[in-house]
Amino acid sequence: MPKVRPRVVPVPYGSRPSICPVRAWQAWKEAADLIDPDGYAWWRLHNRWHTVIDSGLQAESIGDIVTRFTGRSPRRGLATSSRLKGHDDQIVIAKQGGWASHSKVLAGYLEVVDQWEDNAMLGVL
Repeated sequence: MPKVRPRVVPVPYGSRPSICPVRAWQAWKEAADLIDPDGYAWWRLHNRWHTVIDSGLQAESIGDIVTRFTGRSPRRGLATSSRLKGHDDQIVIAKQGGWASHSKVLAGYLEVVDQWEDNAMLGVL
């Protein structure tokens, strides 16, 4: 089940400007002339006419689109990428991604990373 409740999550500037989420968001806000901080960031298009509809995309729809194009949810990507950088699963990753402490779902995501990083065959072969 996707997380669609509004949450305030601190997002730091990326170390590489070309993939920095903060810089990308700031550029998008300026290019799209987004003035209302509580307004929609992306607008829906009519399926047939491809014209802009007066209502924006809901958070769940945006998550579905990202998953469709990447094959991974943004939350799973956060978890696995953060674990690869050595962040603690129960403190940093769970809190940032909105998982409950000791989440079985989060543990499953991290197991995929850990099977390569903490592998009994490392250094043996």
